[in-house]
Amino acid sequence: MTMLSEPRITDELSRALLDAQQGNQLAWETVFRECYPKVRRVVRRRLDRSMRSLYDSTDFASDVMKSLAANISRLNFPSVESLIAFLAHVAEQKVIDEYRRQHTQKRDITRDRRLIARDQEDAPVQLPSDEPTASQLAQANEVQERLLARQDETERAIIRLRREGHSTADIAESTGWNIRRVQRFLKDLLDTLKD
Repeated sequence: MTMLSEPRITDELSRALLDAQQGNQLAWETVFRECYPKVRRVVRRRLDRSMRSLYDSTDFASDVMKSLAANISRLNFPSVESLIAFLAHVAEQKVIDEYRRQHTQKRDITRDRRLIARDQEDAPVQLPSDEPTASQLAQANEVQERLLARQDETERAIIRLRREGHSTADIAESTGWNIRRVQRFLKDLLDTLKD
C-alpha cells in the first residue's frame, strides 16, 4: 500500500477530500494532484510486458480517477490512507480485468502475428480469402450439373435464373409460373440439396 510521508500533506488531503465530496473543484484538483501519481505507480507495477506495448499506465490511472470523480459523493473514506488503498485496489483490478479480457481465447494477444516478416524465420502470413476453395467449387459444379440434368425445361430455367440472381417475381414472370409455385419449387429444391 502506498503511504503519504508527511502528516501535513495528510491533513491537507483529508480536508481537500471532504471539500471535494461537497463539490469544491479546487479541492478535487488537490486530491487529483496528490493521488494520481500514486495510482500511476501502482498501474506501472501491475502491467506486464505484453500489455505495456498496448497500453500506457496513464490510461488506467486516468480511468481510476474518473471513476473516483464520478462516485466521490457516494464514497466515504475514514482516512487518506484508506482512499489511497482504495484507489490502488481499483487500479489493480482494472489492469487485471484488461489482462483477462486480452487473454481470453477470443482476443488472445499472444496469438497476434505480424503480416510482414521481419527476418528469415518469420514466414509471411497467408490471410484467409473470401474466394471459394477448389473443393467448394468442385462441389458446386457437381450440384449444378445434377440440378441441370432435370427433365423439365422450365425447372432448368428457374434454376439458371435463380443462380444468376433474379428475384422470385422475375422468375415467375419469365417462366409463366405462379410466384407461390416458384417459391415452393425452390424450397423443395433446397430441402433436397440439404438431404
